[in-house]
Amino acid sequence: MSCTKEYAVVGISVAILIILFCAQRFGTDKVGFSFAPIVLVWFSFIGGIGLYNLLNFDIGVLRVLNPKYIVDYLKRNGKKGWISLGGIFLCITGTEAMFADLGHFNVRAIQISFSFITFPALAVAYSGQAAYLTKFPGNVDPLYWPTFVVAVAAAIIASQAMISGAFSIIQ
Repeated sequence: MSCTKEYAVVGISVAILIILFCAQRFGTDKVGFSFAPIVLVWFSFIGGIGLYNLLNFDIGVLRVLNPKYIVDYLKRNGKKGWISLGGIFLCITGTEAMFADLGHFNVRAIQISFSFITFPALAVAYSGQAAYLTKFPGNVDPLYWPTFVVAVAAAIIASQAMISGAFSIIQ
């Protein structure tokens, strides 16, 4: 990455963080409420792309839901298999934390959102990626840029969740 691009990325990141810190004066409930549609679009986007890929490329990847395959995988890969499984759990729980906004919702709301939005969207998205990559290894999905834009918005929301959490702890 050239020096100019690095400065641009840093500048944009700092500007976004300043805006997020300034938005805290409106209260975390209002800020969180305004970001909820973006998070819902994000989960809809990744779930929809995953479902499309599953149906069009290789629905057979759903065989992975059979516990026998995970046992075989862990036997074959040993410690590396457990490490990769840890990465999957970090992805799922990280997204749940982003959606839950660090405890600003009650336990029941978090359980419902995780069970009916977060986990299904992630499971279908990852399965769809596997289906696509079995047919086209190394090929980038044609929806890369729209997904990238929504992913950046979701990352901004995750940053806001951390800022909200920090403000809550300080207060």
